[in-house]
Amino acid sequence: MRNIFVPVITALVIILVLPAGAMAAKKRVKSSVPARSAGVSYSKANLNRPARSVILTLLNLGQVQSVAYELAYSAGGISQGAIGSVAGGGTQDARTLYFGTCSHNVCTPHANITGATLTVRTTLKSGRIHTKLYRIRI
Repeated sequence: MRNIFVPVITALVIILVLPAGAMAAKKRVKSSVPARSAGVSYSKANLNRPARSVILTLLNLGQVQSVAYELAYSAGGISQGAIGSVAGGGTQDARTLYFGTCSHNVCTPHANITGATLTVRTTLKSGRIHTKLYRIRI
């Protein structure tokens, strides 16, 4: 009995005396994700179905150096779109982006529009770039 008792006591002493591995949380690693704007919006888009267009309203232009936008969609299987840019300054501005073509004051709407997206890329005076993607359901 004494032969079993000595190894058991020795094992318990070793377990209690020797330090166990540390039970700590993982080291926190800071990511390089850019900071988000604190609730500031630089654009909004509204679909105008009767006019077959998107009204892009640009906001807070006093904080903006420039804005570039791109409307892309497919009409009857053919890629279509419109691009443009606006310089910063002022308070707000608006652009009407038509789903069709215009020539000599005659506009022809496109049919069977699918996959419409509007991408607005805002370059702030601080140098940061704010990109917003709108998916448009027609």
